[in-house]
Amino acid sequence: MENKFFEVFFRDGSYALDFGFTSEHIRIIGGAMEEAGFGHVEIGHGYGLGATKKGYPEAAETDEQYLATAAKVFKNTAFGVFFIPGVGTVDDIKKASDYGAGFISIGQNITHIEQAEQAVEVSRHLGLHVSVCMMKAHLLVGDEYKKKVATIQSWKPDCICIMDSAGAMTPSEVKQRVETIRMLGAARAGFHGHDNLMMATANALAAAEGGAERLDVSLGGFGRSAGNTRTEVLTALFQRLGHAVQPGIDGVEKVLGSVERAGISIPSKTGITDLLLGLYGLHSSISEMLDETAKSHGLAKAALYRAVAASNPVNPTRHEVEEAALKLKG
Repeated sequence: MENKFFEVFFRDGSYALDFGFTSEHIRIIGGAMEEAGFGHVEIGHGYGLGATKKGYPEAAETDEQYLATAAKVFKNTAFGVFFIPGVGTVDDIKKASDYGAGFISIGQNITHIEQAEQAVEVSRHLGLHVSVCMMKAHLLVGDEYKKKVATIQSWKPDCICIMDSAGAMTPSEVKQRVETIRMLGAARAGFHGHDNLMMATANALAAAEGGAERLDVSLGGFGRSAGNTRTEVLTALFQRLGHAVQPGIDGVEKVLGSVERAGISIPSKTGITDLLLGLYGLHSSISEMLDETAKSHGLAKAALYRAVAASNPVNPTRHEVEEAALKLKG
């Protein structure tokens, strides 16, 4: 089963930048995402379409500016929007469609999910890929949860996405909820995690094991509260486990570089070097040598780490590392 990552850096990540994303950020970072082969990228105000007009914190630019820029930047990458009934309007959905948005994530608290039905109907009519996102999905369990899922399935969306808005769920809970979605209808399952209990990555993996096909991720974990599932971490983990994922860690590394070029600082957590050590099974004692060699030869770290792991993962000498770098350069 193919796992599709939905990159929410430009949407949920806007909370982490006080809604300060600009069109220039989309041009630089979004352009790198397009080049790397990101499949789906969500853009716009953290609270979704129409949020600034509704009195939510003002974003750096308008919905129209974000949409117009995305339409220019993303050609092969599908871009989409987030929508909360009562925040945005039907006209906002139509506007996003007119600008070329390919998908919409319709969010509503699971306890009041019925309020999302009209937006689903409108979005389906416009030909958008529709995900119904059950916000605060941890609040309902058992039969109550099943009834809500069955109701959503009757609307025939493309996907039903579990939103662990509070970062409160555990892997077993996530997997069970995903399996329920798949059991009760044709809509595919998705998962959007937050890292409050530092379980976002484990929960995303559990969702995939349960059959979820949409997995929301964000570069550097940028997102509300403790942040989202980190794109680079889940990518590395999926590669380590042999799961198909596009792009791979090489592409993600390049996009992380574009984030830095755009003047955005990613919080100090596990960096790309640490991820590559784990992915390719190399000891941290050689990381400085590898990083220095990659930089001196103008190589991506991922390529050199992979090459060294293939030749001598135990105790490579500087000469062996240099040889691997020269082979990569052709």
